[in-house]
Amino acid sequence: MINILLKLRFVMAIASIGVIAAAGLMFWEGLLTLWHAFAYVRTDPDLAVIAAVMRATDKLLFAIVLVIFGCAIALGFLVDLSPEQRAALPSWMIIDSVAELKNLFIQMIILYLVVHFATLVAETNEMLQWNALVLPVSILLLAGAMRLISSGHAGHHQPNLIPKRPPAPVDEPDHS
Repeated sequence: MINILLKLRFVMAIASIGVIAAAGLMFWEGLLTLWHAFAYVRTDPDLAVIAAVMRATDKLLFAIVLVIFGCAIALGFLVDLSPEQRAALPSWMIIDSVAELKNLFIQMIILYLVVHFATLVAETNEMLQWNALVLPVSILLLAGAMRLISSGHAGHHQPNLIPKRPPAPVDEPDHS
């Protein structure tokens, strides 16, 4: 039974490869969008270039986050690393628990939504409507939820790393 369960963890490899493949696709899309921005410089150098660069940035940032997420899945749940190998990795590649993966996923969504909102604002020629506030409000709500989740876990799972000092001795007054 244990052997079957251990073999099932390689399903995580499929997920990790899929996420990294999606990152490659987003890199390609971002670079193509950036290439098209150079064409806009000749034809419409004002708003079209800004919007195209923002769209490219949106796609490239999302690709970077997908690479981080794919590596976190692979190195956190698939590969058993020795302490020396683990120490050699950058800290962004090390995920120790599903809670950290969930926090990373929420951060990824917030980052994408912030850049997406900035892209929408850059693409809009006229005054924004009131319903354009839905995206920034959802970003704030997600950030607040992430803060609540992380503060709830921080007090229970992390040891206090700052040692408590004993109270300083009090000089007693001389009554002579």
